[in-house]
Amino acid sequence: MKFLVFSKYRTGQHPPESADLFQQAQDWIGARLADGTLDCAYNLPAGGGVANVNADSHEALTEVLSSYPLQPWTSYEVHPLSDVRQVFDLAIKAFGG
Repeated sequence: MKFLVFSKYRTGQHPPESADLFQQAQDWIGARLADGTLDCAYNLPAGGGVANVNADSHEALTEVLSSYPLQPWTSYEVHPLSDVRQVFDLAIKAFGG
């Protein structure tokens, strides 16, 4: 399963100013990109970030997000993704194609 995950700091909460903590977050993202858990990860210039996350279940997604080093200060907006081609196939079939 694929999920589009937006992240941002929780309102009124910011992580401590710690080079080590941000290095851990950078390393965590690099490791998840390398092992295929993340397809991509981007910064949003207006604040926060977005990633495509691969997980076998909602529980597995929760486990992935919970392991992020900045998780205690982060809130998430999660959207399940489906293959757009399948949606078009369903529409074509529904219209008699």
